[in-house]
Amino acid sequence: MGRLISWITLGFFIVVVPFISWYYLKKGFDYRRTLLSEVVTKDSIPHALDTALLFRGKTTVFSKSGFADKPELITGLNEQFQKVVNFQLMSVDSLAGLNVMPKDYMAVFFNKYQNSQLILIDTAMRVKNVYGSDKESVKKLVEHISIVLPRQKESDIEMKK
Repeated sequence: MGRLISWITLGFFIVVVPFISWYYLKKGFDYRRTLLSEVVTKDSIPHALDTALLFRGKTTVFSKSGFADKPELITGLNEQFQKVVNFQLMSVDSLAGLNVMPKDYMAVFFNKYQNSQLILIDTAMRVKNVYGSDKESVKKLVEHISIVLPRQKESDIEMKK
C-alpha cells in the first residue's frame, strides 16, 4: 500500500505538476501576445519636431482634453506608474505655453485622432494606440502601458570579495 502511494505521488509530480505549470504559463504567454497584437504602431511623431525633447525617450499618455475633468484617472495612473522613471502624463494644456512643435502639426495630429481622448506614445515617439475616456478604454490603456513600457535591466548578482 505504501508503495502505491509513492508511485501515485511520483506520478503526480512528474505528470500533473508540469502540466499545470505549462498551462498557467501558456495562458500568460497568450495574454501577452494578444496585448502585443493590439499595440501596433499607428503613427509616429517625427524626431525633428520634438525640439524640446518632451516625448523622446519617455512613454507618454497624452490627453487631448486635459486631465482636469478626470481627476480619478490621473490619480490612478500616478499611483500605478509613479516609480517608472520614463513615464509621463501630458495634455494640450501642458504644451500650450511651450513652442515645442509647429501649430499646424498638432492640428493635423489632433484631427487624425479626433474621436479619441487619450493617446499612448512609446519611447521612440510612435503612437501605439488611442483610447476613449470610458472605464473599459482606461483599463485597456493601463494594460497597454504595461506592455509598452521598456523593461528595466536587473542588476547582475555579484560575489563579495
